[in-house]
Amino acid sequence: MPTPLITSATADRQMPAFTTPAAPVEAGSWSLPDATVRRRVTDGYRRRGYAIVHVPGVVPSAGNLGELSAALHLGEAFTPPLYTASSHTTGRGVSRLTAAPGGNHPFQDRAGQNVHCDGTLQTLGQIPTTLMLCVTAAAEGGVSYLVNLIGAYAELRRVDPRAADQLAHPGALVRTSTFTTGSSTAGPAFARTADGSWTTRYSRTATDAYHPTTGGDAAMERALTFLDAAARPGSAFRTDFTLRPGQALIIANDRLGHGRTPFRDDLSAPRLLLRALFTLRPLP
Repeated sequence: MPTPLITSATADRQMPAFTTPAAPVEAGSWSLPDATVRRRVTDGYRRRGYAIVHVPGVVPSAGNLGELSAALHLGEAFTPPLYTASSHTTGRGVSRLTAAPGGNHPFQDRAGQNVHCDGTLQTLGQIPTTLMLCVTAAAEGGVSYLVNLIGAYAELRRVDPRAADQLAHPGALVRTSTFTTGSSTAGPAFARTADGSWTTRYSRTATDAYHPTTGGDAAMERALTFLDAAARPGSAFRTDFTLRPGQALIIANDRLGHGRTPFRDDLSAPRLLLRALFTLRPLP
């Protein structure tokens, strides 16, 4: 299917609108029986790299996430191999994003999460779609944000191509597992696809390490400084919103980065999102 239109060719045109969050697409059920609704969701994904679906009046469940993914023809959820024995992910590939005592993953904490792409220990581009369904919102905080990484990288290539090149060489980004000591994956943070567009696994977390080519230290530093700025509040490449109960976020995971601000829980109803990763893109 066509790739999202957030590419080097259209990023400049799309940047001004990206700061305004997309309005949720209202649906009567998670199976999206209305073809017009399905088209609005998939068009949003292609134009902006994401869409939000809202089904009011129901308490969401993992089954609803399955209904939505089936409606969008996403196929089976992909479970990263390191998650297969984890308590936070079910056998059907659904992860519970909620604070947990002694949790061994950043999404089991109430601290903020820096910009990242999901599944970065996998092959670049293997997970083009992330789906997150909000069951319970935080009592305070927990604002979600998205970063148009492909648009930001297009601008970096324009203003400082030497810096941009540092993020595209084969050993640029080494991502290390939070679960298994010594497990890591090296590869570019940005790469061209067969159709000429760009894809990304760019992340800025405690488990990410960036390695310049020989003599490229200063250029790599400029690249990271530029993208750090692109991910900050107020950037033309960033949009912020709070995902509400009964809302699902569908992200082009190989085009956009995402993160979260710190939050405070109501301990009687802790913040809970259900997440699944997919190797396909949504279709109407």
